[in-house]
Amino acid sequence: MNIESLADKTIEALSVSSGQVICIWASTHSVDFIEALAFRIRARGAFWTVRLIMEPLLQRIGKEVPQEYLSLVPEHELRWLADMSAIIEVHDHGGHIPGVEISRRRAMGAEWIALMREAERCGCRHFIVTNPTSALAKAYGVPVEVLRQRYWHAMDIDAHALDAQQEQVAKRLAGVREVHITTPLGTDLRLHIEGRPIHQDHDSLPRGEVYVAPLEESAEGVAVSDRVFIRGKAVEKLSLTFERGRVAHIAAPEAESVQLLEGLLAASSGDKDRIAELGIGLNPGVKELTGDVLLDEKLCGSVHVAIGMNDRFGGKNRSNLHMDLVMLQPSLWLDGEPWRWMS
Repeated sequence: MNIESLADKTIEALSVSSGQVICIWASTHSVDFIEALAFRIRARGAFWTVRLIMEPLLQRIGKEVPQEYLSLVPEHELRWLADMSAIIEVHDHGGHIPGVEISRRRAMGAEWIALMREAERCGCRHFIVTNPTSALAKAYGVPVEVLRQRYWHAMDIDAHALDAQQEQVAKRLAGVREVHITTPLGTDLRLHIEGRPIHQDHDSLPRGEVYVAPLEESAEGVAVSDRVFIRGKAVEKLSLTFERGRVAHIAAPEAESVQLLEGLLAASSGDKDRIAELGIGLNPGVKELTGDVLLDEKLCGSVHVAIGMNDRFGGKNRSNLHMDLVMLQPSLWLDGEPWRWMS
C-alpha cells in the first residue's frame, strides 16, 4: 500500500460527497498525503482546507510563548466548524515535544480538546488516519520500513469480516454488568459497564476495536500494561492499582517509569487518574506491539484500559489526559462467565 491507496481508503471511509467541506489536520511530514487527500476531495465536488502543524514551531511555542497564552482557545476555528462536514486528523509524528516542560505541553493541548468538543456538538465527523512517516517511526524507535509494513498489514484486511466481528463483540458486551480481566503479567481487574453505550471503531484507519466507558467508580484491582510510551520513553510492565475507580498505586520495574507517570498526572487536570475506557482489539493484521497506541490498541486478541477523559464517548470524566494501557494474552469473564471473543 502507498500514499495514494491510503488516501483512497480514507475518502471512501468518509463517503465524501459534493458540496462538503473537509478539514485536513496534518504536519509537514505528510505534505504528499495532504495533496493526495485534497485532490480526491476536490474530484468529488467537495472542498478542502488544511490545518498544518510544524514540529519546530510547536517546540518554539512550547518553550518561548508566555504560559498564560498556551491554553488559549482559537474561537475563530470553533466558529468555522459549523461549516465543516468532517475533520481528517493525520497521525504522522509523536506527540512528545522534546525540551518542552510537561506542564506547558499539557496546556498546549487545550485547543485540541476545545476543537474536538465543538466538532462533536456541531456534528462534524472526526476521522483519524495514521500515515507511518519517518518521524512517527523515530518517535517509537522502530525502523520506518518495519512500521510501514505493520500499518499496511493492519489496513490490508477483510473490512466486512472485521465489521462483523466488531458487531458480534458489541452485541455480547451489551447488557453485561461486570467485566473481569486477568493477564500473565499480573492484571487482575474488575469493572462495571452496565448502562454504558458500546462503541465500534468506524472512524479511524487502521481500525478494529470495540470500546466502552466503564462506570467511573467501579474499577478495582490491578492493570499491568505490556508496554506504553510516556513522554517519548518506553515503559515496560507499568502497573496501576485501582480503588473505587481511581489510581491508588503505581509500580514498574524501573523507578524512572513511575516518576514519568507521576509527573504526567501532576501536570494534567480534571479526572486524570480515574478509569476511563475498556477496549478490545480486533484487527487481524495487528500482531505485535509497536509502541504507537493507535495501532497497539487494535492488536487482535488484546485488551486495553485507559485513565482520564471519557465524556466524549459515554462517560463522565473530563480531563486533558487520556492514556491507554494495552494488555496482551488477556482472559475475560463477563458476569462471572469465561468468554473467548475470538472463537
